Amino acid sequence: MVSDKTIALDLDSVLADVMQIWLEEYNTIFHTTFKKEDISDWHIYNILPISKEEISNLFITVWKNRWQDIPPTSNDIADVTDQLLDRGFRISIITKRERVTMPFVSYWLDLYEISFSDIVFIFDDASKNHYPFFLLVDDSPINVKEILSPKKIVVFDQPWNRLLTSYTRIKKLNQLINLL
Repeated sequence: MVSDKTIALDLDSVLADVMQIWLEEYNTIFHTTFKKEDISDWHIYNILPISKEEISNLFITVWKNRWQDIPPTSNDIADVTDQLLDRGFRISIITKRERVTMPFVSYWLDLYEISFSDIVFIFDDASKNHYPFFLLVDDSPINVKEILSPKKIVVFDQPWNRLLTSYTRIKKLNQLINLL
C-alpha cells in the first residue's frame, strides 16, 4: 500500500541526533573518546567492543534518562515539518524501538515542537516498507535497501551509511523541501 501524500520520517539520527548522547554515555562508561564520525558501520558492534544487547540497553538508557539532552539533527526541523504539513503532506514518524522508550520519544517531539500526523512505533523486525507512505527519509542502510518501488527513499547522511552512493541523500531535513 502506498500513500501518495505521506512522508515517513525516521526518528533516531534523522530527527533526533541520538548518537551524540549515546556516544557521550559510551565514552563515559568505557573511558574512550569516540566521535560520531568514527561509527562507520550501521552495526555498532563491528566498530566498538560492545554486544548487541549492550547497545540496545544503552539506547534505552539514553532515551529514558537523557531524552532532554538529545539534540535535533538541525535547529529547523520543526519548521520543515510545519512546511510539509502546510503543503498538504502527511508526516508519519516511523521508528523501531523498545516499548519502554515510547513516552520519552513523545516528550522529545513535544520539546522541539515537531508537528506530525501520526507516529508508528515498530517493536519487531517488520520492514518499514510494510507501512503506508510514498517517501521514507532514513539513515539505516538496512531500511534503505528494503524500500521497494513505487515507494521512494531518501538517505539521511550519517557516517554509517556513506557506502550507499546510488541513493538520493540529504544532510539536513530542510533539503527535503527542494526534492518534492
